[in-house]
Amino acid sequence: MHDRFGAMGPGGDGVLQPLYTAKGTYLTELQLDAISTTDICTSALSVMGCVSILVFAVVKKKVCDSNVQPLFHLALADFLASGTLLVGCVYHKVYLHDSPQVFTFCSYLSGVVTGLFVITFLLTSAYAAEVYMRVSYQGLQADRRGMDQEKRRRFEWMYFAYSMSWVFPIACVVCLVGYYSTVHQDDAVGTIQVYCNDSCVPFFMQNNYRACGPQGTSIFQFLRVYKYFFLVPLLLAFTFNLVAYVKAFLLVRQLFQRGGRLGADENHKLTRVKKHAALFLSIFFICWLPTLLLGIISSAEGETMDMRRYYPLYLAQAILSPLQGLLNTLGYGWQRREFKQLMCPWMFAGRFKRTERNVG
Repeated sequence: MHDRFGAMGPGGDGVLQPLYTAKGTYLTELQLDAISTTDICTSALSVMGCVSILVFAVVKKKVCDSNVQPLFHLALADFLASGTLLVGCVYHKVYLHDSPQVFTFCSYLSGVVTGLFVITFLLTSAYAAEVYMRVSYQGLQADRRGMDQEKRRRFEWMYFAYSMSWVFPIACVVCLVGYYSTVHQDDAVGTIQVYCNDSCVPFFMQNNYRACGPQGTSIFQFLRVYKYFFLVPLLLAFTFNLVAYVKAFLLVRQLFQRGGRLGADENHKLTRVKKHAALFLSIFFICWLPTLLLGIISSAEGETMDMRRYYPLYLAQAILSPLQGLLNTLGYGWQRREFKQLMCPWMFAGRFKRTERNVG
């Protein structure tokens, strides 16, 4: 492995070249090490949280249950994203050899991590859309024919939405990998390169490039494509989720108001809908706020962006972004009474017995 102060050029001339002089705005060794360590800790927590959902769903044979299936999709995507991020950061810390193959592998791995997180964005939007459609479906309960049509339409739309949430990002990652392979070959021609495995630590938002790997103009174009492939779905998902949950809340209130003045039960249900919507939006916003800010900054400053200046934001990103998987399993799953009753009915058995004795 390079000693972070110099590395052997691939030309075999035996000359050590400084690692960070070509791009002095890149993170320092200590900063990068802190970020990768933090990524390992937070992504490991998310992996454990996602495993709890996946194992319970499989063991209880509830994968195809309409109340569990959306969360199963989200937990699986979060598990793959956090797990791949964990593998990349561990690889960066323990692998002690630098070569063009290592650099290329790490670059591909970062692309895969990005694509997997984009899948989670789209799945949260699909879940928000399903919540709104379920609310609108309840409004048609008086019309049996309308209920049947709405149920069939909702099933077809959600099948398409969840399918595309996986297919579209995967197709984009394949195209990006192919494009990067071309860029990598073009920029490598006639240049002396310094290779390192630092690209195994994804930053999601950066405009400049480390002083290792291909040093050409095409690589900056690739980084811009890579950045907006992540940033645009992130912005669209948050906007869509906000609109969907607000409309669902307003529709629920409108349905309750049809019967006249709202009672205590209706107000309680409205409060629950509002709390769940606020929780889902808060998880998404808190996890990706540092990344969103870095995206805005990198777009404004361009290739001159000094990553060291914004190190606190990169560290906050390493703390919050990989935790999405853990927070999703808690917010969408284990804190919901309906989900716990479905997965762990024994937790509520004693309560039902006490209720029966009190009634008797």
